[in-house]
Amino acid sequence: MRSATALIFLAGLAATGCAVDPAADERALHELWDEFERAFNAGDAIAAARLYAKDSDRIGSDGVKVSGREEIEKKYAAMLARRTADPSSKPFDAMIEVRLLHPDVALLDGSWRGVRAGKPVRGFFTLTATKQYGRWLIAAGRDRGVVVELSVAKNLLIKRLASA
Repeated sequence: MRSATALIFLAGLAATGCAVDPAADERALHELWDEFERAFNAGDAIAAARLYAKDSDRIGSDGVKVSGREEIEKKYAAMLARRTADPSSKPFDAMIEVRLLHPDVALLDGSWRGVRAGKPVRGFFTLTATKQYGRWLIAAGRDRGVVVELSVAKNLLIKRLASA
């Protein structure tokens, strides 16, 4: 009886797309992120937005919330057009940390460094990903800020002036 119950439980997990291998899910989430970076760096807003769930939302560094894959695509198209027009722009390359919250829910926390308008910047973001029909998609994206990085000399001068 127990083995029949266990078999029914495992069949239910498989049918809902829940993971029985967290390491495989973590690899799949890193692959999702790599696919996003390739699309973003290629300037392909359609491919980047396709990695979001249909009912997803995103809050950009400007604080504006957009909902749905189509609106997210429009927002990325505008952002990528600005990046293309900026000759100092460099490829996006983020460091991410994946945390599985549930077999079908994960957080991806990331940080990146880049150049905007010739100035070094860094930013932070959090994504919530959900596994839908066996595939991980971004359900929510939150930019947590972009800051202009000061040079080491400027930082030292600011600290000295603040302590004087």
